[in-house]
Amino acid sequence: MLLKSLKSIAILITVLTTFSCRTVERANQKEIKPFVGIWNDTTNPGSKVVFKSDGSFYNIAKENERQIVTHSGTFKVLSDNIYLLTITDARPDATYDLKGRQYANYYTLGSDKKTMKTSGVVDGRNGGKPLAWTCNLVRVDKLD
Repeated sequence: MLLKSLKSIAILITVLTTFSCRTVERANQKEIKPFVGIWNDTTNPGSKVVFKSDGSFYNIAKENERQIVTHSGTFKVLSDNIYLLTITDARPDATYDLKGRQYANYYTLGSDKKTMKTSGVVDGRNGGKPLAWTCNLVRVDKLD
């Protein structure tokens, strides 16, 4: 009898844990949904940000008529105006300290969800000055 009760409790805990994890995953998907897509950076022509539905992102810059991924990683929406970037890869010659860092950034999503203003601060590399940045993003359908 005790063994049967323990088995039932174990099954119940497994089901509740699975449901709980799925609920958190669904909540995160709902939070990131407005970010998902390709965004042109009108503040820095030729630059783009791509936010993917799996929570990953990458930034692209246009150099010598070629598109180059400057940095990439994962993102998470923390609140109605703050999101967190975890940068897992960046160009080795980057001016700012990106790779392996986390940065909390601010955002304001336009009412039409087709524009977004983002801002933040990144640390300078090797003791260099930090950069306070602001970008105006416009959602587009494809990478050019």
